[in-house]
Amino acid sequence: MRLSKLICFLLLILCLCPEILHARKKVGLVLGGGGAKGVSHIGVLKVLEEAGIPIDYIAGTSMGAIVGGLYAIGYSATEIDSMVASQDWQLLLSDRVKRDNLTFPEKENSERYVISLPFGIEKKDRLVGGMIKGQNLQNLFSNLTIGYHDSVDFNSFPIPFACVAVNLVDGKDFVFRKGSLPIAMRASMAIPAAFTPVKLDSMVLVDGGLNNNYPADVVKMMGADIIIGVDLGTSDLKNLQHLNSTIGVVGQIVALHGYEKYVHNTEITDLLIRPNTSPYNSASFTTAALDTLIMRGEEAARKQWNELLTLKEKIGSDSISTNTHSKAIVLKPHDSFLIRKIYFEGADPRNEKWLLQISQLKENSWISLQKLHHAMSILIGTNAYSNVSYKLTGEDARDLHLIVEPKSASAVNVGLRFDSEEIIAVLLNGTFDYHTKFHSRFSVTGRVGKKTYGRVDYSIERNPLRNLNLSYKFTYQDLDIYHKGEKSLNTTFRNHFAEFSYSDMNWLSFKVQTGIRYEHYNYKSVLNNGDLLVDFKPQNFINYFVSTHFETLDRSYYPNRGVSLKANYTVYTDNFVGYQGHTPFSALSAHFLSVIPVTSHFSFLPALYGRVLIGRDAAFPYLNAIGGETEGHYLDHQLPFAGINHVEFLDHAFLSLRLQLRQRISNRHYISLIGNYGIHDDNFFNLLKGNHLWGGSLGYAYNSIFGPMNASFGLSNRAQKLQFFLNLGYYF
Repeated sequence: MRLSKLICFLLLILCLCPEILHARKKVGLVLGGGGAKGVSHIGVLKVLEEAGIPIDYIAGTSMGAIVGGLYAIGYSATEIDSMVASQDWQLLLSDRVKRDNLTFPEKENSERYVISLPFGIEKKDRLVGGMIKGQNLQNLFSNLTIGYHDSVDFNSFPIPFACVAVNLVDGKDFVFRKGSLPIAMRASMAIPAAFTPVKLDSMVLVDGGLNNNYPADVVKMMGADIIIGVDLGTSDLKNLQHLNSTIGVVGQIVALHGYEKYVHNTEITDLLIRPNTSPYNSASFTTAALDTLIMRGEEAARKQWNELLTLKEKIGSDSISTNTHSKAIVLKPHDSFLIRKIYFEGADPRNEKWLLQISQLKENSWISLQKLHHAMSILIGTNAYSNVSYKLTGEDARDLHLIVEPKSASAVNVGLRFDSEEIIAVLLNGTFDYHTKFHSRFSVTGRVGKKTYGRVDYSIERNPLRNLNLSYKFTYQDLDIYHKGEKSLNTTFRNHFAEFSYSDMNWLSFKVQTGIRYEHYNYKSVLNNGDLLVDFKPQNFINYFVSTHFETLDRSYYPNRGVSLKANYTVYTDNFVGYQGHTPFSALSAHFLSVIPVTSHFSFLPALYGRVLIGRDAAFPYLNAIGGETEGHYLDHQLPFAGINHVEFLDHAFLSLRLQLRQRISNRHYISLIGNYGIHDDNFFNLLKGNHLWGGSLGYAYNSIFGPMNASFGLSNRAQKLQFFLNLGYYF
C-alpha cells in the first residue's frame, strides 16, 4: 500500500513537471575577441534569436566581452546593432574632449605643442599607459550598464556572464564573475600598448586575448552542456607568406602563446561559427566596415542554419522561442534620475567644493545623463585629471561616484613649425605645478626664430580658473615692415614686458582678464628707405588693459561649428596717468568669427574685425598693423589680411570684413577661398570715406597630427603682387 502511494505521488510530480521527462540541456555561448571584427557577433546573435536557440551562459573576451555583457543584461541583438551604428567611433577610440568643454587655458594651449612629456607623478600613481586611455569608452560602457556599476554577481544577470582579462603581474587569466560590469568590459578589451591597462586591487589587467581569446573552457565551467561559439580567426597561425610585417609577427607571437588552449577550446565546441572578416582588421571602425562585418556574422550563421536546427533538437527545446529576457531600464540622454549624494574619488578634498561648482552638479537633485556627460567633460577639460569616470549606486535615489585620476600639470612641451618666411621656429616650455594650499604654477617658455623670446609666468590659483598672474617676457625681434607691397623698413629691437593680471574663466566659454603692464622698447638697428617717418628712441610704457573672449569653436584649426568673439581695451601711458605730458592714448579692438556649415563638407566662415586708436601721438609700437594668415603672428596687435603676407602699418582706424569658403575634400584635406575687404582712415568718424583695401587667397591645407600644413596664393590691391605662403605646423 505504501509503495502504491509512492508511485502515485511520483506520477503526479511527473505530470505537473513534464520538463523533468524532457530536461533541456544548458547552452553556453562563446564570443571571441577581435577588435572591430567582433561586431560580427551581433549578426550571429540575430540568427540565434530567429532560430529560437536558448542561451543559458555567455563568456567573452575583448569585443566579445562587450557584446556578450550587453546581451547578458538584456539588450537584444537589434538594440546592440543600433548602439554600434549611433556611436562616433573616432571620438570613442581617442581621449579627445570636445573643445567647447575645455577650459580657456586648455583651449589656448591645445593645438600648439607637438610633444608633451608630463612629469612629477608620484611613483605609486604611475601606470604604463597606452596610446588611448579609454576615457570615452569607459563612460560609454557606464552609460549602457546603469544598474550594474556596483559590485554585482554576474550570475545574477538575466543570462549569467563571465569575461576574461589577463593580470600582467603574474601572467595568469583573471575571469570576471562579479564586480563592476563596465570595468570588466574595459579590462577585457585593454589591448596592451593600444589601451591603458586597468588597475584593480593588486592587479594590472589587460586584454584577455593574450591568453584566452576564445574562452570555451570558461563557459564549460559555468555549467554549459552544449557550446556554440563565434571565432573571428585572430588565434589562427599564419603561414610564411603572411609573416611579412611587424603587425603580422606580433599577432603570430600572441597566437602562439595561447594556441594550445585555443585548440582545446575549439575541440570542446559543439557548433563553431567563423564569419569571413577579410579584408577588415581589429581597427576597422568605419561605418561601412562595421555594417559589413555585422552582415558577415549573420551570413555565416545562416550558412549553418541546418546545423543550428539539429543542435536545437539535441538541446531539447521543441518550440521557436527568442531570448526575450528583462533588463534594467536603459536611460536615454535626456532621461533624469535622482542623485542623493555626490562623491569625488581620487580628488583632493580641498577641491571638492570647486569641483561641484564648475561641474554644475547638485546633491539631492534630478540630473539627466546628458548633463552628467557634460559635467564630466568639464572636469576632464580642466586638465587637472588624466581620467574621469563614474558609477551610480543605489536604486530609487542613486549615489553618484565621480572617479578622477589626478594628473600632474608639470610637463615639458615642444612646438615646431616651418614657413616660407621665418623658415623655422621652435617653442620650448617647462611647466611646474605646486600643490600647496593655494595651487601655484611656474612656467618657463622660450621661442627661437626671427621672433625670439624668453618668458616666465607665475600664477596663484584660488581654483584653476581664477588666477592671479605675474609674467615677464624678453623679446628680440628682426622685423620687416612693408609699405604698399615694398619693404620700407627693417628693424631689430628688444622688448621688456612685465604684467600683473587677474583672470577669471569660471564660465567655461568666457574669459575676462584685467591688469597692468610695463613695456620697454629699445631699437638697436634700423634700415629705413624714408616711406615711414618714425622716432626710434627707447620708450617706456605703463599700460592698463581689460580683455574678454567668448568662444564655442569645436576646433582651433578648421572648425566645423561655433563662434568666437574677442574684445580688448588698453590705455597707454608713460607715467601711470598720461603720455608725453597730455592725456594718454588708447586702443579698442574687436574680432568676431562664425562658422556656418552648409553641408557636412562645405562651410562659410564670415569674420568682422578692426582696431581703433583713440587720442593723439600714438606711439610707433602700437600703430595698427595688418598682414599674414593669423592675428598676433608678427606683433601682438597685428590683424590678418588675405593677400598681404608681410606687416603693413595703416591709419589709426581700421575695419575689415572677411569671408572664407571652405570645402573639406576628405577627412583631413581642405580647399579654401578667402576674400578680405577693409577700410582705414586716421579719423574713425570718416572711416566710410577712407582708403579701401581688398585682397584674397586660394589655399590647400592638410590637418595633420603635427599641425596644419597649408599652402596659399594671395593677391591684394595693397601689395599688387602674387604672393605665396607655405606653413607646416601649429602657429605660435
